[in-house]
Order: sequence, then C-alpha cells, then structure tokens
Amino acid sequence: MALSVKGWLARPPTVDEVRPGQCPCCGAPGRPVGGLLGLHGHGLRERHQWGPAEPGGAAGLVGVLLRRYLCQTCAAVVVVGPRGIAPGRLYAAGAIALALALWGCGGRPARQVRRLVSPHAVVGATAAAGWASLRRWSKAVRAGRLFPMVRALPAEARLRQVAARAATTLAACAPGSGMPLESAAFLGASM
Repeated sequence: MALSVKGWLARPPTVDEVRPGQCPCCGAPGRPVGGLLGLHGHGLRERHQWGPAEPGGAAGLVGVLLRRYLCQTCAAVVVVGPRGIAPGRLYAAGAIALALALWGCGGRPARQVRRLVSPHAVVGATAAAGWASLRRWSKAVRAGRLFPMVRALPAEARLRQVAARAATTLAACAPGSGMPLESAAFLGASM
C-alpha cells in the first residue's frame, strides 16, 4: 500500500495495512503464513516535512506520524511512512525535486528558489544571497545518496548540471504528460 503524504494524513493506515513484508535488515518475514508476527507494531514517530504539499502550492511545514515496527528476529526498528518522504532530509522529496528543477533547469537564482520552496520567510544575513541546501542536495545526488536512480554525470559537471539531470530524470517518472518540468519533477519524486 503506497500512500502519498496527503492520503496518509487524510486517513492514517493501520498497523496491519503498512506492515513490511520482511525486515529490511535481516530479511525475516513480517507476517509469515501460519506463524507468529515477525514485525510487531512499535508505536508512532512524528516526522516534519518542509516545502509545498503540491506543485505550485505555498511552502509549509507538515507533521506526519510514521509507523514503527520491531523485528522479533534481529531487534531492528523499521520505520514506515508515505511515499514522498526523503529519508534523512527535512524537505519532502517533491520539494527537493522542485527546487532542483527551478535552479538547475529554470536557471533561477538560489534566493528566489528558497522563497518558493522554503517555509521559512526569515533568513539570516549569510543566507539572504543564496541557499546552501541546493548545493548540498546536488552533491548528494552526485554521490548517489539522494534520488539514486539519477545517472551519474562526469566529475567535471557543475552542480547546476547535476540538479538539471536530477530534475529531468524525476520528471520522466511522473504520471501523465504535458505539465511543466517543475511540476513533473515534483510528482516524479513523490512516486
């Protein structure tokens, strides 16, 4: 069951609806046929997601309750959430893709991209001229830590080129066609 953040917020899934089929750490089955549960519900964890909730929407901050499971075999805690959450990132995957598209393909200045994607209207003096997150995200894409489906570029490629490659790759993953690149990248990253 792959839910978007909006669907997850509208009707949070039950423990059984999103229980993983197996533990990602040891491979033990989550719900073996005729056996005891391998992954027990282990509570909820709130995760904040920054950025717009939809293409062209206003940037905001949303709290999402993620489901946690405890593996009875290896004691790993597995966290399950809606699609569109970028693990280890404050910003939603769609918001990051939108920012990379605006900066990499649209050629917009970093401060303008920040105004469109960040929920924070007030920034410090050093951040007023740019947005370090764009470079950080582009470096993570280059290293394969963010949107690993993006093909690598030559080492001499500039970060804007990496951002553009990520945006176009994610846009190709979006359902439908005929929408602006920024919207398609947002939707493609949320899949």
